[in-house]
Amino acid sequence: MMRQFLYSLFVAACLSLSLCARPAITATIGINAAIRTGVATMPKQCKPGKTSPEALGWRWRPGTLVRVYYLRNSFSETEREALTRSVNGWNNALRGIGSSVVLTVGGERDGVSQNNASITVMRGIPRGRERVGEIKYYSLSNGVVRMTVTIGPAVTDLSALTSLMTHELGHSLGLADCYECRRGTTAMAAFRSDNRGNDVYEPSECDIFVVASAYASETGAQANIVPIEQR
Repeated sequence: MMRQFLYSLFVAACLSLSLCARPAITATIGINAAIRTGVATMPKQCKPGKTSPEALGWRWRPGTLVRVYYLRNSFSETEREALTRSVNGWNNALRGIGSSVVLTVGGERDGVSQNNASITVMRGIPRGRERVGEIKYYSLSNGVVRMTVTIGPAVTDLSALTSLMTHELGHSLGLADCYECRRGTTAMAAFRSDNRGNDVYEPSECDIFVVASAYASETGAQANIVPIEQR
């Protein structure tokens, strides 16, 4: 009981990647609301709900160093490398928009991290029908915020692992699922199958724009947004 009390738990904001079903997601805001500052114009190719996700209400605090851990014996060395590619992809994007949030790989550990600003990635069975991945958010009464990412055992293709991790890290940065979005346009689209991914292996221009817009609108100085013209 005491443990449950200490956990001001909003695992309620548990986001899962499904092959076809749409999860219930609350507290989302539209992209247009996120860029009311008028700092930038949405890239022409970004159509909310079609090629671009929306933003959740969740944000890391400015200046947060987020440590990503892999649960020991969950992944092979090559699988960890595939997951780390997505961490690097998001870090490059965050640097590009001038964000002070940084992701860093903390290596393997024997148990789930209880530390603040940590994400523990592990193998397991995601909750829900036909799920291949799941992220859970935990908020403790002492101010610690941590997350876990569960990857289904059926996801073994290295490219699919990179695609899935890019998706889940997108959630950790405040992006909502976009299961109606065309595959290949956003990291937040649905998977084709367990090992096909969604044809996105690093954050798209639309993903980056939404993250930048959301952080900038909330802090006023979290990110520098510049217009991106369609190529």
